Amino acid sequence: MIKTCWLIGVFWISCSLGLRLAAQENYEVRNVSFHGNKTLEEDFLLDQLALKKVSYVEKLITKATPFLYSQRLVDLDMERLRRIYQSEGFLNTRVSLAPLEINEKKRTVKVVVQIEEGEPVLADSVVIRSTRETPRIDKDSLTRKVFKEMKLLKGKRFRDEWIQQDLQVIENAFRNLGYAYVKVDYALNLKPEQLKTGIVYSVDPGPVSQFGETTVKGNVHVDEALIRKQLNYKEGDLYNKSLLTDTREDLYFLQLFRVVSVLPQKDASTEKNPIPVLLYVEEAPRLSTRVGVGYGTEDKFRTFLDLNYLGFLGSARRINLYTKHSALEPYHVSLKWIQPQFIGTKSTISLNPFISRNSEPGYETRTYGLNVPVTYHFNKHLNSTATYYYEKVKQRVEEGDLEPIGVVGDQFTYTKSGVLLSAVFDNSTPKFTPRQGFNFSLGLKVNGRVFGGDFNYTRLWADARHYQKMGRFVLALRLMAGGINSIDSHGFIPVEDRFYSGGSNSVRGWNRSELGPKRESGTPLGGNSILESNIELRYPLFWRFSGVAFLDAGNVWQQAYTYKLNDLAYAAGGGLRIDTPIGPVRLDLGFPVWNEKRSPQFFISVGQAF
Repeated sequence: MIKTCWLIGVFWISCSLGLRLAAQENYEVRNVSFHGNKTLEEDFLLDQLALKKVSYVEKLITKATPFLYSQRLVDLDMERLRRIYQSEGFLNTRVSLAPLEINEKKRTVKVVVQIEEGEPVLADSVVIRSTRETPRIDKDSLTRKVFKEMKLLKGKRFRDEWIQQDLQVIENAFRNLGYAYVKVDYALNLKPEQLKTGIVYSVDPGPVSQFGETTVKGNVHVDEALIRKQLNYKEGDLYNKSLLTDTREDLYFLQLFRVVSVLPQKDASTEKNPIPVLLYVEEAPRLSTRVGVGYGTEDKFRTFLDLNYLGFLGSARRINLYTKHSALEPYHVSLKWIQPQFIGTKSTISLNPFISRNSEPGYETRTYGLNVPVTYHFNKHLNSTATYYYEKVKQRVEEGDLEPIGVVGDQFTYTKSGVLLSAVFDNSTPKFTPRQGFNFSLGLKVNGRVFGGDFNYTRLWADARHYQKMGRFVLALRLMAGGINSIDSHGFIPVEDRFYSGGSNSVRGWNRSELGPKRESGTPLGGNSILESNIELRYPLFWRFSGVAFLDAGNVWQQAYTYKLNDLAYAAGGGLRIDTPIGPVRLDLGFPVWNEKRSPQFFISVGQAF
């Protein structure tokens, strides 16, 4: 009797579970989360799943079709997660499904995946062996160079992705030394009980090769002779893969092409030598136009027109016409003639006459002039520019601004002439919304002195930005400082070259240029020293929406190179970002900290604050 009741009870529980599991089929998946994933980020794991989450807000706003719960899909996802962890070096990972959170009324489920990662497999030795003699190569030197670029070295966690990357590193090292047909394989000496593995790379270098004839195809308007001038190699040279890459980058640098491929025509079956090269290009449109309109709380309605003509006078020269209008810049018209390869293949010179009117909170100017910048690109991350400039400026005079130089009247016209030196290092990615990397810019402006002009001063500033991924979050940091020094007895600095602080890209608890010295009328006077710091935590919400929390600090001082930390103004707040093809639309609300008399400031703009 007891046995019979026990069997009936087990049968009843099994049926109940079966009916409950069956009832969950086709319920909307409201959320998917993970517990125990210490090494792999949740966003990465979510991307691997067939089962996706769609929140109620996302469903309501974007009309996204919700995913329906399927036990079959869940089983496949559990197996997929186990395989992913194995590829990341975790042999003993356990993946299971926690009890579902079910809302019978709304017919929704929340899925929680339990992960026990275990300990990873570590590389305990890495060896590179060549199957043929290579007398031309210093093996010790090559190994040291390769190990500097490899990811998976002794003591590192085993990852399939790193193995594939390291195979490419070794192959490229040999291809850059003339071995175009090199083949690299690997073997693992796995010790599961110790969670260690040895890695042995076997290299078959093949024969030494040379470059053969280069054939150019695809060009219509661009002269073939101009294209061939960009070649970093010549027929008969020792084969070197990096020279093909440099050639492609130099051709892109001309900005005449939208597609460039430089392909060696290798034949692995015959190991053909010398190796011919096919250089194929697709030219960019000779005439292109960009038009934009927008709105921001600072510049109000804004619009621009950008016209580019490529191949001016049948060469790599370009002509650019740029016009812009906003409340801060009622008009700006710039015509730029650009000549690539001014000195070598990585330098560019431009002639840039312009006319503009600026209407900032602290000043109003009308300017016309000429810029002559020479830019040198060291690599894809670093470039520097030296610019000679000449400007004629007419300033609307405000009371209390020009007493040092004894100007009387409501208009003041002056001349500026000098050199602007700048350098930028930027390896942050992606472009519009960086998630990792570093951006550093440095500038030095020398006005007057041997260059003429009405005033003699130097302006120096530096701006450093760092972006760091922290799980699903991104920590963005910025520090900016600058100073201006005049050698004139009156010490006057033109209003447009002074430092200003406050606004949507600065300290967001204050309006544009509102921090720092003021005139008697209350308008911003600007200063000769500036210090700003920003901390921003960025986090995804749903779909194209993300949020930020920020803390800003900064101020401007009238004396040169004077920074009084006790005078810093602080602002804290948050914002919303909406990703668009032209960058994120930004909404920020900043609250002045330790300043009860001030009200919060709201900003609308395009692009990240920094």
